[in-house]
Amino acid sequence: MNTQVPPPPPRQEADRWAEIAREAADTGTLDELLTRAEFLVRADPQLLLPLLARARSTPARLAAAVWHTSAHRHIEAGPEVRRRLLAMDAARWGARQLATDLATGLATDPAADPVAGSAAVLPWRVGWATGSQVSASLRSFLGSGTDPVTAVAVSAAEQRPLAVTGHAGGAVRRWDLRTGVPLGPPLDAHDGAVATVATAVLDGRPAAVTGGLDGTARIWDLCNGQSLGPPLTGHRGPVTAVATAEIEGRPFVLTGDDEEGTVRIWDVRGGRWLGRPLENPIWDDGVEATGWVATAEVEGRPLAVVTSDETLRVWDLPTGAERDHPRYAEGGSRVTALTVSTVDGRPVTVTGSGDGAVEVRDLESGRQLGRAFPAHEGVVRAVAVTTAPAGRPVAVTGGEDGTVKIWDLGTGAQHGASLIGHTGAVTTVAGAVAEDRPVAVTGGDDGTARIWDLAADRRPGDPVRGHTAPVTSVATAVLDGRPIAVTGGGDRTVRRWDLDTGQQCGRPMTGHDGEVVAVATALVEGDAVAVTGDGEGVLRIWNLRTGTQAAEPWAGHEGPVRAVATAVLAGRPLAVTGSDDGLVRIWDLGTGRQRGRALPGHHGEAGALATTVVAGRPVVLVGGADGVVRIRDVESGEELDRSLRGHGAWVQAVAPGTLDGRPVAATGGRDGTVRVWDLLTGEPLGPPVRPGDASVVGSGWVSAMTTAVVAGRPAVIAALPGDATLRAWDLRSGEPLGAPLPFPQPVTDLARHPDGRIVVSFGWEVAVLDAPRAVSCREID
Repeated sequence: MNTQVPPPPPRQEADRWAEIAREAADTGTLDELLTRAEFLVRADPQLLLPLLARARSTPARLAAAVWHTSAHRHIEAGPEVRRRLLAMDAARWGARQLATDLATGLATDPAADPVAGSAAVLPWRVGWATGSQVSASLRSFLGSGTDPVTAVAVSAAEQRPLAVTGHAGGAVRRWDLRTGVPLGPPLDAHDGAVATVATAVLDGRPAAVTGGLDGTARIWDLCNGQSLGPPLTGHRGPVTAVATAEIEGRPFVLTGDDEEGTVRIWDVRGGRWLGRPLENPIWDDGVEATGWVATAEVEGRPLAVVTSDETLRVWDLPTGAERDHPRYAEGGSRVTALTVSTVDGRPVTVTGSGDGAVEVRDLESGRQLGRAFPAHEGVVRAVAVTTAPAGRPVAVTGGEDGTVKIWDLGTGAQHGASLIGHTGAVTTVAGAVAEDRPVAVTGGDDGTARIWDLAADRRPGDPVRGHTAPVTSVATAVLDGRPIAVTGGGDRTVRRWDLDTGQQCGRPMTGHDGEVVAVATALVEGDAVAVTGDGEGVLRIWNLRTGTQAAEPWAGHEGPVRAVATAVLAGRPLAVTGSDDGLVRIWDLGTGRQRGRALPGHHGEAGALATTVVAGRPVVLVGGADGVVRIRDVESGEELDRSLRGHGAWVQAVAPGTLDGRPVAATGGRDGTVRVWDLLTGEPLGPPVRPGDASVVGSGWVSAMTTAVVAGRPAVIAALPGDATLRAWDLRSGEPLGAPLPFPQPVTDLARHPDGRIVVSFGWEVAVLDAPRAVSCREID
């Protein structure tokens, strides 16, 4: 008999936690309350956000950091999703006790079981995780990922610092910068995505100007959220740049579009544009980054500064005449970000460029101040100027590399550590002050907006740092009797991890010239080795005990090596590799030589690859762009006459196993299906599983896959990047085994260790999922 007491209704539960929070505030025990796992899981986010901003003790600040890390994923989710994400993020921060407290609730929390028995059927708990992308400077998120952020700006209204965000759905939102709490309902701004936002004081009232892909600009009163006049219309293309200025005491708005490449000047009070647009002032069609518009005042004259390829152009706004302004050197990199500020009493332009550099120039003379300094690996997508804790002006830059950095404008030196967390390019930046602390607000291609405390100088947790770029590949091995994981990443390193402790084994293994995109392990003459392939088409073999290369690099593929697997033939260890050249090559790990010719006949990249044994013969399974999985005999290289046909698009993942003594394989394709096959006959076992949302194209495609035993049942486990989850299905019936397991970011690769643990990579991170008891995998090996 189930004797569990059902949870209270949501409203009643919210009221109960609100009363507990009020009591804690009255008795001075708020910090203690913030460390309670159940409060973090069940409290209404709108109640919790302002309380997290008041955390003072180290444990309370750590709990706040954990809650904020993936808030965009769980702020609008139910308690069961929030609990699992918080447990993962607690592990990433090194908050082991909090992670344990959160995981313990899974066993007793009825809300953690939306699918009957899910808490028992999906048994994995996070054992440990790295924290390369957690930052003590992260103060809060603005909203969830359901309506991606496309633009940000900052202002103040009624003595309260505000952030203003534009969204992909056309909405504009206002936020309290101190707490991250929304102010009022969203403003229904544009028929299409908001491309740009600027703020100003117009006729004594704080206002925001927004430009949209619908070709209009709108002006908003930030105090009451009301529109100030009708939309500004007239541009032929999307309005992608806006700025404000005052000319002879009257407020004006400047707007630029990315189709005509023109800037128009609008009288705010009259709602009309003045005269002709600035002639051909800005960006050309088809460039990587849109143009930028900024305004400034020099000797009492309002100016407009606009980007034009590798140059800046300056216009006198009262007359509409272009001022003489020295161009950049011929052949310079394209200007991709622009702001105007004041340094040591003189107006300057601060620009980012396509080669990752930042330059500061005197606005009046055009003279460069100091040297350009390298800011990012790749394009600088956004730049703003604010004040550092020491009172000096600093530039805050966002890059294509997903990082946010702070720079001393006088010396060009980086101020503090990079702000890590965005999972895509950082495309918009604004600086402000909240509670007497300098903050930056950033938005990126990952659809999130984040508030960063630029004065943060204390690290509340103890995260384990690892890869410094996305982790692309995962494998497992046993080294000197201890289970380990081996990972490769975009930082061109290969790393070893102790599965029990989560600590790195020795130094990272370096030598690849490109990102490491494939890893597999094997035993060669009793030594555990890893075989890795990179984006340059080069293979390397590493001794996992010493961390050194065991042989000279192997070359042969004419494209990035996308997949590596290992096999044993007549007692000899082999490596099987697949590449963008569509070929599969087999290598003798003992001699380092390629075995026979490359195996042809694959369509597109050979990126889904696995080895297994069928009828006593080692075979390799290779998925192609045509939706077919081909089976080749490792010894002869011949293709068997039972290719697996059924997927309607690229096969991205292949996972072999054994079911009832017969060899099987699970495959996942970009057609949004997971299929299980009998490898002796080539026939499917049951109908395909469609794991994604049928209403969302591409939501069900699989990025990685393995087989395992889940609660005693042979299962296939697949990573779905569309919703950043792991899911499991019964290999026999295709029935789902419990609810999806959410992750902070999409899972890029996974591997099962023979003891039942699952090693997972997401973003720059590595995590290990532990089963609550030893699991035998004999049924699937």
